[in-house]
Amino acid sequence: MLLGLVPALELPSHAHYKPVPAIYEHAPVAEGGPLPPFGGAGTGGLEGLTLVANRPGYRQFQIVRVEPAESRVPYAPYADLMAEIKAGFGRTLSHLPAVFGVSRQTLYNWIAGELPKEQHRAKLVQLAEAAKVFTETGFKPTALMLERTVAAHKSFIELLSEGADGREIAQKLIRIVQRGSDARKKLDELLGDRKPPRLEISDMGRQSFPDEA
Repeated sequence: MLLGLVPALELPSHAHYKPVPAIYEHAPVAEGGPLPPFGGAGTGGLEGLTLVANRPGYRQFQIVRVEPAESRVPYAPYADLMAEIKAGFGRTLSHLPAVFGVSRQTLYNWIAGELPKEQHRAKLVQLAEAAKVFTETGFKPTALMLERTVAAHKSFIELLSEGADGREIAQKLIRIVQRGSDARKKLDELLGDRKPPRLEISDMGRQSFPDEA
C-alpha cells in the first residue's frame, strides 16, 4: 500500500507561527532547470512527500520573509506633517529651522521624506498642530509675526523651540495680531482723512498727532 511506503512528514516549527507583518517575494528559480514533472521521479522511483515539498524550480506559492522585530521602523508620517506645516506657514517656512536648531536643507529633507531624528519629532508634531490652526482660520503668518512676543516675553519661534503646545501658541499669536489690527482700524476711523504732520528733526520727542485727534 502506497501510504505505508511514504514516511511521515514532520511539519517545521515555523508552520505554527502567529501572523506578523511580512514581505512577499517571488520564489527563485532553481539553477540547472526544474526537476521532472510529478510522477517522473525516475525508473521505478516513487515520489515521496519530502520530494514534492522540497522540489526546486517554479513553485505555485510565494515565499514569506518575516523581518526581525528589532529591525522594524514604526510608521510615522513625518512627511505628511511637513506637508501640513508647509501649507500652514507658507513663505515663513524658511524661518522654522530655528525651532529645531537645524539647517534649512534639513527641513527640506524632511519634506522629501527623510526621517527626523528622535529629538525633533515631538516639536515637529507641535509645529504641525500650529500649522493646522493657521490653515483652519485662514491666517497667514509673516516673519515679523513669528518674532512677536506671545507669552512669557518669548516669541512664537522661541516657545515652539522649547516644546510649547503648538495649537495653543498659534491661537495666542492670532489673537495678538487681531487685537493689533483692530486697534489700527479704530485709529484710522478716528483720524479719518487726516494725516499726521511731517516730522522734522526738531519735532523729535513731541507728540506725533494733534491734541484734538
